[in-house]
Amino acid sequence: MSANTKMPAFMKAMSNVAAENKVSSKVIKAKMAAKAKRAKEVSKERAEQLAEEKKAAKELAKLQKIADKEAAKQAKAEAKEAAKLEKAKAAAEAKEAKAAEKQLAKEAKALEKQQAKEAKAAEKLAAKEAKALEKQQAKEAAKAEKKLAKEAAKAEKKLANEAAKAEKKKATKTEKAEAKKAAKLDRQDLIQEIVEKLGGEESKQVEVEV
Repeated sequence: MSANTKMPAFMKAMSNVAAENKVSSKVIKAKMAAKAKRAKEVSKERAEQLAEEKKAAKELAKLQKIADKEAAKQAKAEAKEAAKLEKAKAAAEAKEAKAAEKQLAKEAKALEKQQAKEAKAAEKLAAKEAKALEKQQAKEAAKAEKKLAKEAAKAEKKLANEAAKAEKKKATKTEKAEAKKAAKLDRQDLIQEIVEKLGGEESKQVEVEV
């Protein structure tokens, strides 16, 4: 390019700015050293941070282990307590079941006793009723027997009266027949006597006539 070539204004301005902002090598080295130092510090800080994080992680793992141990211990204690409560519950239920069984047995015994008492009372009542019925039947039988005896006596009396009447009638009839027979015999005897008497008189008369 020719020395006489005119530089554009904006380039000239830029060149002026560059000239004004031009950094010396010493400054550059200082900046680089500062940058390296800063990088070293950042690296150290990062290493320290990582170490802290590792330490925190280790501590956290330790705390987690302790927490897990405590949780396991707590779980074990809770399981033990739950088992204890379950055992106590089972014992209480068994006790209640035993008490209920005892109560049922007591009620069954009381019911059996009551039923036996009622059965005995019913048996006693039945015996009483049977005795009363037997007494009533005996009374009725005695009454019927008395009635039959009365009727039998009445019938016997009637038969005796009828027999006596018949006997009287028979006797009267017999007496009449005998009286009639006797009268007849008396008549025959009288006739015979008369005949005999008349026969004797005839004999005498014949004798006289002769």
